[in-house]
Amino acid sequence: MPESQPGEALADMESPIQLSVIIVTYNSSSTIGVCLESVFRELDSLKGEVIIVDNQSTDDTVSILNEHASQNPLLTVEFNGANRGFAVGNNQALEIARGEHIFVLNPDTVLQKDVLKNLLSELETDVNIGVVAPQLQFLDGRIQKTCRRFPNHMDVIYNVFGLSAFFPGSRRFNGWKMGDFDHQTRQEVDQPAGAALLVRGDLLRSMGGFDDNFPMFFNDVDLCKRIRDTEFTIWYMPEYVIQHLGGASVKQVKMKMTISSHISFFRYFEKHFTKMYQQPFNFIVGALLYLSLIPRLLILLLFKGQRTASRETL
Repeated sequence: MPESQPGEALADMESPIQLSVIIVTYNSSSTIGVCLESVFRELDSLKGEVIIVDNQSTDDTVSILNEHASQNPLLTVEFNGANRGFAVGNNQALEIARGEHIFVLNPDTVLQKDVLKNLLSELETDVNIGVVAPQLQFLDGRIQKTCRRFPNHMDVIYNVFGLSAFFPGSRRFNGWKMGDFDHQTRQEVDQPAGAALLVRGDLLRSMGGFDDNFPMFFNDVDLCKRIRDTEFTIWYMPEYVIQHLGGASVKQVKMKMTISSHISFFRYFEKHFTKMYQQPFNFIVGALLYLSLIPRLLILLLFKGQRTASRETL
């Protein structure tokens, strides 16, 4: 094989970075190592980088990240002196990301072969596509039902009063959580889970990234709502699979995160339902969300330590 010339090497160094993988960690020592190994394996066939922002982990996450950073020049790590939340952490990474496109990834994931290359190809086939998302699976192969429609006031009422649980497959009563969708069909959707989202880079930057007013929850819902409002499309593509443990960091502070999810849900309505006639409904929904916290927190206290297998929202 002929040796590459100096000019060719320089051109390769200066060529655009196709993809920036951004990850926010918090006490992720049990998962981040395997996650990074799968990411680096995928980047072998791409020109990319990995940027991690750590939100003041107190376990072995810091040492694991330092070890990986010392061995792999593709990895950049920023360590925060406080837990600044998912939204702020991703925005920190976005500020220094050089990639044409941004892959927002949770640290409790494992990428399957060629998933990044294939998702990039899908994104670049149509300039109208703003986001593509893979299917997420549990480690045992079960499909995670992670896609959502944008919630409305009635969705909260149906959930609080248990109608979505009584009629899980209903388009009306469980429409927000897409109980009528099998998650095995390629489809344009409102909002896939923020655990793995490939977003067009110029679009994400023009929107200023995530809204910091949603520190942990509903930042992905808000982002997708803003993207859809610009008339870009969002696609769920189950042909491409990522394993996802699900809420690994959240489960460590479940009580606090449950409260945060309800507050962010109400903020979502305040931000996106601003017309005068919508304000009484916002008030009703807000009251229901705060009142429904009481039984949820009691259940968490009674069943402390037991794990759930659902997306971490209401």
